[in-house]
Amino acid sequence: MSTDQAEQVILVHGTFASSDSDSGQAWWQIGSQPYRELQRRLPRGVQLAAEGRVFHWSGHNHERARSKAARRLLDFIQPLEDSGTPYHLVGHSHGGSVIWAALRMATLRNKPLKQLNSWSTVGTPFLQAQSRSPLGIVNICYALMAACLLVPAARVFLFLIQLPYQLAVGSLQQGLIIQSDAEVSPLTAILRAPILKCLQLAGVPLTKVADGIRIGSYDPDSGQSLTTFLFGSLEGWLIFAAILMFGYLSTLLLSWCVGPVSEVIRIAWEKRLEQRAFDTYGDRWLGIWTPQDEAINGLRKTLEISVSFIGSLTQRERIFISDFLSLPSLPLLYCAAPFYNRLVRPVLDSMIRNLVVKAAQGNNRPATEIVAVSPHPTEKEPGPAAPPLPEWLCQKILQEADFRAKDLGPKLREFLGQPFLNAGLEQFSASLTGSELVHTSYFDHPEVIDLLALHISHCQHHNQVRRRSSFSRVTEWYDQLKAQHTPARITYPAAESRPMAKPKSAESDRRAA
Repeated sequence: MSTDQAEQVILVHGTFASSDSDSGQAWWQIGSQPYRELQRRLPRGVQLAAEGRVFHWSGHNHERARSKAARRLLDFIQPLEDSGTPYHLVGHSHGGSVIWAALRMATLRNKPLKQLNSWSTVGTPFLQAQSRSPLGIVNICYALMAACLLVPAARVFLFLIQLPYQLAVGSLQQGLIIQSDAEVSPLTAILRAPILKCLQLAGVPLTKVADGIRIGSYDPDSGQSLTTFLFGSLEGWLIFAAILMFGYLSTLLLSWCVGPVSEVIRIAWEKRLEQRAFDTYGDRWLGIWTPQDEAINGLRKTLEISVSFIGSLTQRERIFISDFLSLPSLPLLYCAAPFYNRLVRPVLDSMIRNLVVKAAQGNNRPATEIVAVSPHPTEKEPGPAAPPLPEWLCQKILQEADFRAKDLGPKLREFLGQPFLNAGLEQFSASLTGSELVHTSYFDHPEVIDLLALHISHCQHHNQVRRRSSFSRVTEWYDQLKAQHTPARITYPAAESRPMAKPKSAESDRRAA
């Protein structure tokens, strides 16, 4: 069967695993050992991506990169949807997050992925995000400030659009007049006050008139046109620059106020669609993970960070000469310490801690907070629908990683002994194979590749996976999982012509093996 006719398996790598080349030694690259082993096990009519059809994304550790990759993935599979070619998605680490984000995005756009037969995630830490309530006090304050800024920003925008016409017909013969402080909102008055003050310091006169405040010394009786005054004199250019600056600041602050509110509303809408997305695609999902996965457990620990980054303001013990010289500051210390320690320090400490935690989580989406990390796309804690790999396989993966990790000590000593930090880091990174960690060694184990091939075969509508002699234990665990946690599948008219194969029993799988 040609590649164009076969069902496609699209591999999505995780964080820090990107490469511009389709071929290489990474698990998702053509020619690697896991790639060859997975292709060998796939049933007839299913092919891994060929040269030029491998999916790439940046692999950066933040939500913006993962959301961008999700959009690219939807664009990547659109030709398969259009041609009616079934496909399967396999993602490792945050590659699984990219797949899940793409499924949610497709649900949000109301464009079901009718040709998606299966999706699998390997060691994926699904970040459960939460935001403020859309009707919370913070959002209401942001909305009120945005409303106050919308009027002046719109007026400046309309003024700039109408300025050529007004100059042509001479409708500004009285000069440039703005409203007085009493006629505008307090926020507008505060925003324009420093700009008007700068104009005064630059020598531009501000005159109170009946209609408000006239800016500049333009006199229509002098015979000079307003166009010549604005664009032919330094005073005119200063006034024009002040108008542009006020409009820019108003628009900038408006965007800062509207941005968090829009994100809160967007996140609330996405959370409502999240369960709908899993109801649609959940029966085609396989989650592969172990309780010892370093990425999942490490991200969970970021939720518990309580380290203090800023010390309290207290009297120092007098040991050094400078301690004795600082005695005159004791009265100030006694007065400022209670205010600083109880009010200022907790706020600053919380801000720094949030920055550190968000950087570790890769959470750079505005107005969001990670409240849980789970191997399940929708559950905060791994429930019965997302059990870990069988205990015997978890122990096998852990023991192999521990065996590989015994060489880290000598490598670390060699790194610390390098005269230059950059050279040491490059050498240390090059010496790591990925097998030292559970999180990066899943594909070193044939049982994991067996499970991926078995899941693809199970979700395919015909044919069986090419089995190995040691396949029975993996098959038994997979059959039990699917028998207990397989919801009714949502079908679409375009897919009704392809009958879905009945799940194979463990006994029949053993006979086939």
